[in-house]
Amino acid sequence: MTDPAPGSPAPGEPGSGSAVPARVQDRFAQEFGATPRPVLWFAPGRINLIGAHLDYSGGDVMPLAVDLGVYAAGRLRDDGVIRLRSLDQQLAVDTRVDAIRDRRDPAHDWAGYPLGVWQEFREWTGLAPGVDMVFGGDLPMASGLSSSAAIEVATAFLLDDLLGTEIDARELALLCHRAETRYVGLQCGIMDQFASALCRPRHALLLHCHDGTYEHVAMHGRGFEILVMDTRRPRTLATSGFNDRVRECAEAHRILRRDVRDLPYLAAYSQADVEAARGALGATLYKRARHVVGEMVRVRSGVAGLRTGRVEQFGAALTGSHRSTSVDYEVSCPELDLVTSVACESEHVFGARLTGAGFGGCAIALIEPGTAQQVERRVDREFSARFGTRPAFMVLHAGGGPRRVD
Repeated sequence: MTDPAPGSPAPGEPGSGSAVPARVQDRFAQEFGATPRPVLWFAPGRINLIGAHLDYSGGDVMPLAVDLGVYAAGRLRDDGVIRLRSLDQQLAVDTRVDAIRDRRDPAHDWAGYPLGVWQEFREWTGLAPGVDMVFGGDLPMASGLSSSAAIEVATAFLLDDLLGTEIDARELALLCHRAETRYVGLQCGIMDQFASALCRPRHALLLHCHDGTYEHVAMHGRGFEILVMDTRRPRTLATSGFNDRVRECAEAHRILRRDVRDLPYLAAYSQADVEAARGALGATLYKRARHVVGEMVRVRSGVAGLRTGRVEQFGAALTGSHRSTSVDYEVSCPELDLVTSVACESEHVFGARLTGAGFGGCAIALIEPGTAQQVERRVDREFSARFGTRPAFMVLHAGGGPRRVD
């Protein structure tokens, strides 16, 4: 049996019976009327299996689209008005197309993501339509599963469909990335948007961020399940240390180019290069650079383990990644450190690491199939005793790319 085409749902794919599409359609009818029927698109969230904070330093990452995500229903208007609603957010946003500027209005909150995509469409195509849109998802918000990128990608594919612009999926991913970096103001790399827009069913995406090339890595017979451990500690990337890390990596790259050798991006350097510049880098930039070059080694090891079915090797790369993001990159938190360390104490766990940008949200654990409840009980017991709250758990399955929902 061959894989479904990119963007199509896999037969029997988990989550295919979600009630969210019907709820989005019902809300659209309540807000804007049922006819003509709106167009509905789905875009998946993602987990990054390996390659923490490498995308904006030109490194390699390997995200996986999941079977949860965001749905967007939309219909064009002819009066220059944009109206945005969400099942998950109370704020309703109404604005005119001529009121949208180059930067997000803080008053628009969550709606800045679809408005940023709309703005990039205007610049790309010259088209500036009014539109009604309703969003809803089954992806936990602000958890590290990239709900913001899923909103952007769902918006982009929806607008492309409504406007008949037929923009290539890779270009739509880049358009969404520009929306987040230029309009929203988060200096992220391309991984989240590429993962949501380009992943295939039952495949991970090995993305070479320095040039945007990628390949699909089959997940058949992988011998593990992916347990997501949600600490329920929210994080807002734009107000966290995320942009600080981007600036620190850029400065470390500048010093290495000046003092060691001229390479085009930070992830291209070796550990020997970083050691040679240790004095010039100083303590903080040295740790940031050491994480980046060390993570590239772990990515290569993890990908090799996944390709050859050596799950223990893959898991060890993930555990090493978490240790580095906690100690050298300093984007973890006590909650994430606890769930990963406790999970790794279980005989059923091959490895664990935070996923997403960190600062809160979720971690993932590679577990033996069918052992989720044993691992969950252990983590829940120690987490509750330490923090007085309970984490949430879910076993995620590999999903596909964006698709129109008919």
